[in-house]
Amino acid sequence: MKKYCVLFVLVFCISCNSQKINHSKYAKTNFNAKTMKLIDGNWFDGKKFKERPVWLKNGLMYYKSIEEEVDTVIDLSGKYVIPPFAEAHNHNLESDYKLDERIAHYLNHGIFYVKLLSSIKKRIDPLMHNYNKPDGLDISMAHAPLTATDGHPIALRKKFLEYGHFDGLFNSIEEIEYHGYVIIDDSLDLENKWEKILSFSPNFIKINLLHSEEYAKRKKDTSFFGKKGLNPKLVPDLVKRAHASNLRVSAHVATAHDFHVGVNSNVDEIAHLPEIHNGNPIAMEDAVMAKTKDITVVTTISLVKKDKGKENYQELVENVAANLKILKEAGVTLAIGSDMYNDNSTEEFNFLHELDIFTNLELLTMWTEHATSTIFPNRKIGKLKDGYEGSFLVLDKNPLSDISNIYQRIVLRIKEGVILK
Repeated sequence: MKKYCVLFVLVFCISCNSQKINHSKYAKTNFNAKTMKLIDGNWFDGKKFKERPVWLKNGLMYYKSIEEEVDTVIDLSGKYVIPPFAEAHNHNLESDYKLDERIAHYLNHGIFYVKLLSSIKKRIDPLMHNYNKPDGLDISMAHAPLTATDGHPIALRKKFLEYGHFDGLFNSIEEIEYHGYVIIDDSLDLENKWEKILSFSPNFIKINLLHSEEYAKRKKDTSFFGKKGLNPKLVPDLVKRAHASNLRVSAHVATAHDFHVGVNSNVDEIAHLPEIHNGNPIAMEDAVMAKTKDITVVTTISLVKKDKGKENYQELVENVAANLKILKEAGVTLAIGSDMYNDNSTEEFNFLHELDIFTNLELLTMWTEHATSTIFPNRKIGKLKDGYEGSFLVLDKNPLSDISNIYQRIVLRIKEGVILK
């Protein structure tokens, strides 16, 4: 009986500490889309494939025949239909440099949805006509991440300013605040700056935790410029404030302690696997708590490849694998995201596949349903369900049998009822 009481208290406390977020879902309609019927296709139901006809009307999918006359009939000839892939962590869509090429690379690989963990609104606003339309990428943006004085990403912003990347936008690092970072050093900052943060219309809030176990040590040490983050004591109130504004919170983390802080503060997402560059284990109890609170962890394990020149590289890879196994054992929701500016989630998927930790079904779910739901939690996408958006990929092989190089086996891409070129 005591075990049940403890469990009840745990769940009660978690629910009390969590502010309500709107969980209702909607589907984007596309009234310009053709009415289609797709026959002889094997459709993924989340666990297996099932042969059935499907109808598309106004960009939505249906499993029952519709009354309207069909414009197009597509014979899938026994091929396999899955939800689109997604990229749950990147920063590479706010520059117009080779943008068309970058977007095409995403779409050709079957990646329809991208989460930008930071972006400068002044830079990306003129490019928004490329996004969030039936034949383009759909993106979700945090805009400026929240950090401490001299914390990450201020050093990066300063470097890019000096390189001339912000010519015509900003003349000093101070001008970039609110656009490229927001300094939150205490509760007064949080109170005074919150409305201006909201004025940028972020889709979610990103907070930066970096070596929070050394917050006091790094706080005023100039040698840690750009290598520190928020005061961990501020994070619970920050999360509550974001949730009260109906905004989810994604936490950038570096260490196992950062992960602990984020999980115990009720963030919605951990934006990186912890300890990628440090090589330490994460605590199983924190992983279990992340599962209990339905917190998603974005993989970004490709970042470890930046350490290839180090003597301990293989040990770092082994630690990455060990921490992934801890999260898997705890049942944590994992979403595929790369944080690789010159790439997308394709190589992240390949690396995860090479580690041989997850089944084909798990990898498929991580790259489709999980990645999509952490980008657009309120949209009816990421699953092939009746009334959901008519967005999917058609493959010429069964990914549950062989998922290697699966993006190379795409023979048809449909987004919101539109056949992509």
